[in-house]
Amino acid sequence: MSALNQRGDSEPNPVVIPAAAIDPGQVSRAPAPMPVWVRLTFDDGSAERTQKGFALAWTDQHVQVQVLWEISYYRGARDFWTNADQITRRTIEPQWLRHSEDLEVSERSAPNR
Repeated sequence: MSALNQRGDSEPNPVVIPAAAIDPGQVSRAPAPMPVWVRLTFDDGSAERTQKGFALAWTDQHVQVQVLWEISYYRGARDFWTNADQITRRTIEPQWLRHSEDLEVSERSAPNR
């Protein structure tokens, strides 16, 4: 389940920009999806939430994002357009990088034999 849904219920629908409102001539696409944080507002009045996602495309004012979404009995990816001011870049560090730093620290702090 995504961080938005801890009970197993279907998640509320976010407020999105209709795809028909986006001018295809103004869209730039990333060569690879870029990791982002997306601030979501919901059409049912639920509290605003921030979720991990990926930016797929953008214009001057909007970003197409993809997030994990819980729908009744399964979790899938959902993509939609949102306002650019709801997006913040994030960094994904390789897990091995964090592990190697921990290993170096533990080797330095290990007693001499």
